[in-house]
Amino acid sequence: MPLKKKGLINWVLRNKKKTAIIGGSLIAALIVTAINFLYFTHNATIFQVLGSLAVFLSLGPPLATSYSEYSRAREIENIFPLYITDVVDGVRAGMTLPIAMKAAAKHDYGKLNKSVRQMSAQMDWGVPFDDVLRAFSESAGTPLIKRTVATIIETHRSGGNIVEVLQAISGAILEVNKIKSERASHIYGQMITGYTIFFVFLAVLIGLQKFLLPSLSGLGGSLEGGLSSNTNAALYDLMFASMIIIQGTFSGLAIGKMAEGSLFGGLKHSVALVSIGYGAWVAAGAFVV
Repeated sequence: MPLKKKGLINWVLRNKKKTAIIGGSLIAALIVTAINFLYFTHNATIFQVLGSLAVFLSLGPPLATSYSEYSRAREIENIFPLYITDVVDGVRAGMTLPIAMKAAAKHDYGKLNKSVRQMSAQMDWGVPFDDVLRAFSESAGTPLIKRTVATIIETHRSGGNIVEVLQAISGAILEVNKIKSERASHIYGQMITGYTIFFVFLAVLIGLQKFLLPSLSGLGGSLEGGLSSNTNAALYDLMFASMIIIQGTFSGLAIGKMAEGSLFGGLKHSVALVSIGYGAWVAAGAFVV
């Protein structure tokens, strides 16, 4: 079996829930698309609405799931150093490692609570320390946690001072998180610039569609091609609305990449820009004469 195909099968088996969401979203989008082309090609408004719905169904749930996983990973990376610090404090107070992990599991670590308590229970059942950490790194799924756990396991196998290693790793993770926060604060001005550019782009499109094109249509027959026709008006409206959605989506992704170093971090910006932009577009169509 080719390596790529085997890797895809392994990913599907590890991510059954995500695979089901993606499959269900695609099936729903295909059904809406088929209905749209079969029954509503003659109605531009309904055709546009159903087309947008199909795009949302195909992309919305998978992207929302991916963003939820990204947010969970970020929270785990932020909280994990606190857990390590509590374990180190327990060991320095005279506890054994399993007892220190059990004591730390009584604290509140947010989305890390389930994993922390599971590790404590596994240590009570006599599961080797290396296997406990390896299972945790697989469930966490973040590169930073996997690298951290690999370092701890190697140190434990080689007989090094596990307490000092845990403390050093905790400090390193805190430093990495601090650097990420500083990067986000430093490019805050660029984020504002990205939002400003989008709003200027939105204002230009609204001005073109609601003021310039209607004034040109007043020229009547002097404009070859008939700008005053309803067909061309609907075509411009669809084109400009699509441009707003595309611009808002990719502007948000770019802002997230700059601020957080991840495209998934920009999904919230994309949703905000598209929602504001499309809402302003619809409002302009309703109230601007």
